[in-house]
Amino acid sequence: MPNEIVSEMILIIAVVIIGLVISGFTISYLIPQVAFTNAQNQASNIAQSSSLSVGPLLISGSTGSAVVIYNNPSITGYVYVIAFAEPSYLQPSVGVVTPTSNPSFAVYLQNGKLANQITINSPIYDVSGKILYSSPITAYQVPFNTPATIVINNIQNNDILVIWIIYNSGGYWFRVSFTFTGVPS
Repeated sequence: MPNEIVSEMILIIAVVIIGLVISGFTISYLIPQVAFTNAQNQASNIAQSSSLSVGPLLISGSTGSAVVIYNNPSITGYVYVIAFAEPSYLQPSVGVVTPTSNPSFAVYLQNGKLANQITINSPIYDVSGKILYSSPITAYQVPFNTPATIVINNIQNNDILVIWIIYNSGGYWFRVSFTFTGVPS
C-alpha cells in the first residue's frame, strides 16, 4: 500500500510538472504573439486614418530637400522619418525598395531646429507584419500634423527621395506610410 501511494504521488507530481512546462511554453509563445498582433492592429489603424503629403525635391549641388507632413488630427504623439535616395527608374517599386545602407540625411522641424535623432536597432515591419528592414538605421522624431524639412546628402537630379513614416507601437516599429518625391519637371 505505501508503495502504491508513493507511485501515485510521483505520477501526480510528474503530470503536474509536465502540465506546467506545457503551459509555460504556450504562454511564452502566445503572449509575445498577442502583443505583436495588438501593436500591428494599432499601426494599421493609424496608417488607414492618416495621410502623408510631400513637396517637390529641391536640389542644390549634391544636397536635396523636401517638406513632408504626416496628418492625423485625432492623434497626438510622434512618428519617425527615414529618407533615402534611389535612382528614378525604381519609382514603380517604391513600396518595396529599402535602404542599402544607413542613409545620410537630417530632418528639421518648422522652427528650424534639428529633430531628435534616434537609431532603430529592431526590425521595421510593414502593417501586414512582414519585416521590411532589419539593420540599424537612423530616424528622426517628428510630431503628427507638423511639417518638417528633410535634407539629404549625395542625391542627384535623376534620383527620387523615398520617405518612410515609422510608428512605434507596443515596442515594435512599423512603416505606416511611404511616398517619394523627385525634382519637378
